[in-house]
Amino acid sequence: MDNAIYAATERRTQAFRRVIEEKKLDAAFVCSGPNVRYLSGFAGTPGDAALFITPDKAFIITDSRYTIQAGEQCPYYTLVSGNATDINMVKGLLTRGGATVVGFENLNISYDRYTRLCSILDADNTPVRLDNSIENLRNIKDRIELDNIRRACKIACKALSETVPYIVPGAAELDVATELEYRMKKNGASGPSFDTIVASGVRGALPHGLASEKIIKNGELVTIDFGALYNGYCSDMTRTFAVGEPDKELLKIYNIVLGAQLTALDAYKPDMLGRALDQVARDYIAEAGYGKYFGHGLGHGVGLEIHEGVGVGAHSVSVLAENTVFSVEPGIYIENLGGVRIEDLVTYSDGVFEILTSDSPKAFAVL
Repeated sequence: MDNAIYAATERRTQAFRRVIEEKKLDAAFVCSGPNVRYLSGFAGTPGDAALFITPDKAFIITDSRYTIQAGEQCPYYTLVSGNATDINMVKGLLTRGGATVVGFENLNISYDRYTRLCSILDADNTPVRLDNSIENLRNIKDRIELDNIRRACKIACKALSETVPYIVPGAAELDVATELEYRMKKNGASGPSFDTIVASGVRGALPHGLASEKIIKNGELVTIDFGALYNGYCSDMTRTFAVGEPDKELLKIYNIVLGAQLTALDAYKPDMLGRALDQVARDYIAEAGYGKYFGHGLGHGVGLEIHEGVGVGAHSVSVLAENTVFSVEPGIYIENLGGVRIEDLVTYSDGVFEILTSDSPKAFAVL
């Protein structure tokens, strides 16, 4: 295992131990895949490993399929061989460590698992909600995380540039998505970070219009929302192209959306609230007369999950702090006409505001 990654997982675990101390816990049980990976470095199938962390010890529970992998990826953790979903494994660790006050991921654990966890706790044991404790740590990215996200963005931008020649009249949306996902893998991604959206023509009015069998026609806009997965970290971006000359209103909408996005990007200030940045883009679109057609938030945090951490919406009180990573993606969607969305992933790090997906141009382009 890379020494830098080992050091990072040790730092993250120590940071979580400070949470354990603040909450006056004897131990914490962690089982959600992204949180397990963040703290330990374990990159196996989510759900097949769990962590049991005390103020001075850290255990990873996983079965024989992953013992070699866990040993290589999680040297900071003591391996306990067994089924990560077997609550009796936790009971054994509780008994061994004499823990009575135990934290658990109430936002990620199933009701069934929670009731089974409670069943092994006796009258002297107290379950304590962790709420967003680990997610709050994940919100501020370290250098390794930022580098992984930067690489995922580079891969996505390159793959899109290689896919553009395939966005032609007569191609199916699914064909474009397949080519794009192939190109991402060829360029180093382990796969897409979420199901690729390709929405052409009137389907552009669907903000989450997954690629379909619909054939792209001349004169249509094509919105592509996609991302690459690299070392477990996600990228996310959206571009909208014209295949032939589009309807004049669609061209107008494109320029409004682009203007809203550029204005919002220019308005960012460190530590501003998500709702303040959202308002900048929302006001721009409303003043252009299309406010009712922009129904979603301006953006969201990105990391080990495609939606995590900060929110950039009308009611978001998230602080867009240094080393958070989030999307800026205004859109206009009109039923029976189509839609436009333009999205970049951004961060503010070391005093510099970075548009991580800047390798991909946004100026209106007719293919």
